Amino acid sequence: MFEFDPKWLIHIGAGLLLIAYAVRDELRLRILIIAATFIYIAYYYYVPEPPLWDAIVTSVLMVVVNIWVLGEILLERTTLRMTDDEKALFDAFETLSPGQFRRIAKIAKWHRADNPEGTLLIREDEPSDALFYIFDGLVSVEKYGRQFRLPEGNFVGEVAYVLNRKTTTTAVAPKGVRYVEWDAGVLRRLSHRYPALGNALNALLTRDLAKKLKTSYQPDDALPPTKQTAELLEAVD
Repeated sequence: MFEFDPKWLIHIGAGLLLIAYAVRDELRLRILIIAATFIYIAYYYYVPEPPLWDAIVTSVLMVVVNIWVLGEILLERTTLRMTDDEKALFDAFETLSPGQFRRIAKIAKWHRADNPEGTLLIREDEPSDALFYIFDGLVSVEKYGRQFRLPEGNFVGEVAYVLNRKTTTTAVAPKGVRYVEWDAGVLRRLSHRYPALGNALNALLTRDLAKKLKTSYQPDDALPPTKQTAELLEAVD
């Protein structure tokens, strides 16, 4: 009857490590390293007399660190531990990965407008230090003296944020409207720290602006684009 020789554990562990080093996907690499380390732990325990406890303890610590990093990788790639509201918001942020969205969500402030007369978000032709997203409800927007309603699923103040200039509209959130707010300065610093995130966010804001230009005005009453809007569209092209 065949009996497994525990000495082969060291070769099996080494083989898994060789495969891990050849894998480019970090998730699979970490899983293979953890499996190989467990096999090394078994070797250190069963083969030497007495067991190599120092090596076992060191290997266990390596497993713990790799499991922690594995958890971080899973959070970067999935919506685990997101609230229902965060998942709904993430679905709208389609240019961002789960990991990028988590960084955005950490600095987000959730609000419900409670002023009976409406909560002012931005005022036309004034500096703004915030970016807003309408999560639930309709926001009243005024531009060039014309008023229209902006529904949920749209950003407010995105032109001012992207160009770092004064706002182009006045926006008021009626009582009961839920919206998300980001500090523009903090968001810019985060985008500079993670360029891929910044590019994904700018793509999202540009898409939002294009949607507004397409749906907010009819051809017969459309106004010429502002200088800021023209510069933004030129930058995108």
